[in-house]
Amino acid sequence: MIGRQYNPNDYPLPYVIEDMRQWPISRLSDDKQNFVEEVKSRSLARLKERYKTSKNLREELAKVLYQEKIRLTEKAWKADPPDEKKFWNSIKSKLIKSDQLNNVSQDSEAVILEEIVNRYIEEIAGEFNIGTFKFARTILPQFFGRILSATPGRWLKNIGANVKTIHEKIPIIGDIEKIRHLSTKGTVIIVPTHFSNMDSILVGWILSELGLPAFTYGAGLNLFSIDLLAYFMNRLGAYKVDRRKKNGVYLECLKNYSTIAIQRGAHSIFFPGGTRSRSGSLEGKLKLGLLGTAIEAQKMHFKNFPEETAPKIYVVPCVINYHFVLEAQALISDYLKETGKERFYKENDEYSTSFKLMRFIWKFLSASSSLSVSFGEVMDVVGNKVDFDGNSHNHLGQKINVKNYFLTNGELKDDHQRDEEYTKILGERIVNNYYRYNVVFTSHLVCFTVFELLKKQQNNVDVFTLLRTLPDDVSVPYNDVVEGINKLKERLKIMYDKGEVLMSPELRWNVDKIIDHGMRNINLYHPISPLIKLSNGNIGSEDLKLLFYYHNRLNGYGLERFI
Repeated sequence: MIGRQYNPNDYPLPYVIEDMRQWPISRLSDDKQNFVEEVKSRSLARLKERYKTSKNLREELAKVLYQEKIRLTEKAWKADPPDEKKFWNSIKSKLIKSDQLNNVSQDSEAVILEEIVNRYIEEIAGEFNIGTFKFARTILPQFFGRILSATPGRWLKNIGANVKTIHEKIPIIGDIEKIRHLSTKGTVIIVPTHFSNMDSILVGWILSELGLPAFTYGAGLNLFSIDLLAYFMNRLGAYKVDRRKKNGVYLECLKNYSTIAIQRGAHSIFFPGGTRSRSGSLEGKLKLGLLGTAIEAQKMHFKNFPEETAPKIYVVPCVINYHFVLEAQALISDYLKETGKERFYKENDEYSTSFKLMRFIWKFLSASSSLSVSFGEVMDVVGNKVDFDGNSHNHLGQKINVKNYFLTNGELKDDHQRDEEYTKILGERIVNNYYRYNVVFTSHLVCFTVFELLKKQQNNVDVFTLLRTLPDDVSVPYNDVVEGINKLKERLKIMYDKGEVLMSPELRWNVDKIIDHGMRNINLYHPISPLIKLSNGNIGSEDLKLLFYYHNRLNGYGLERFI
């Protein structure tokens, strides 16, 4: 199910392409000017096709201007271009002039559109620097490894040591050989779960340790306001995503940037959940926009290449498993406020400066217990399983030709509605992999059991009523917890044998040891504990919201029926 497993001392694996200059992302960066021009050209063509008349285009440009003017009334980000107001005032003046000359100049709206597209794409575009990558590859693993393996205050003395204990702390699970091999045959897209601000740092480092070429990825423009992050991201393949911009022109530019990068072979990372999971649950509903660019890129390959040489695109789900999440308190509060309809959450910015970022990383790594990263099944762009040689197989195990999915009456044609359906199917297969390749930790199991027993104790009241219970009134008999965990262990073992979930090695222990291990790990960071041992031996909680957050990691498996 999960392929060959490597020992901690095997890492880092040798690069599948030794010459970094031959990496797809290096070639893309070397040809950046032509790449950007191609993105601009396709974006303009798609937008002009969508807004066929001068009137329709003028109306869309007016919407863009209106939305951008509203954005400019909000607090600016450090990463925003300094001439933002000047640029959009200029666009406003040109639109007014265009209205006045409507019957004289039919091309004026197209000129304005081109100006906006040029600005958007120049802002989005990233690049890759081999020297910076080598520096990060050499220094950061030692830095992170020393923090994980040393007590605070002592790690600086040994930062140059050859430390590999980080791979004992972060086991990597999955068919690594298949992913490595297919990265040389086609383009790989990694689609991870998203729980913490540490995710992008962790995934990027893991992929490098697997010996894969560097990946391109979308990073929030706000992160470029942090000098330390901006320095590395500007040189390590990140392209900028401004989530404040939701107009159709910007989104078209963003989608075409991703599509053409994939067409040019750049391996990519998408976080299809869109943002960190506020509830603590595995993502069940994905944002499909960037996933659709993988399907579009595959279709373009079939248009541009003979069938036997058309490059394939491979999608690999990835589940990141933490015992605890530093931002859990803020995330679950946001989720409850949104769900309770008090107000919608705003994006929390836990690190807005380089100092806060370093403090965040330090707190995470120095406090952290073991983590795990598990890779799911390799799929094609419509969710079929892929074998070691890159061949697609349907649910019956029969070898199939992916190109046939894009044919209508034997001809390769565009069909937006069809492609949207394929994107939806791919999203569903990714979610299915998230659940199957989720590693159940002791902390997940203990929190789930205690919260479910508390619900039954309170006659299954709604969550908001339950979360208002005073901490002094929370007391779950220890023996009930033991009995509940024993039942869930039996159920999880059945699910594991069926390939429905993964289990951490610690779940083989006796229940008393599982409870102790889970409580110790969940309480490593949070000053107010989601789980505590009461003086009478029962289990209590100082923070039910946190307990609920960690309980939610096992939502969706139907485990509550077995307690």
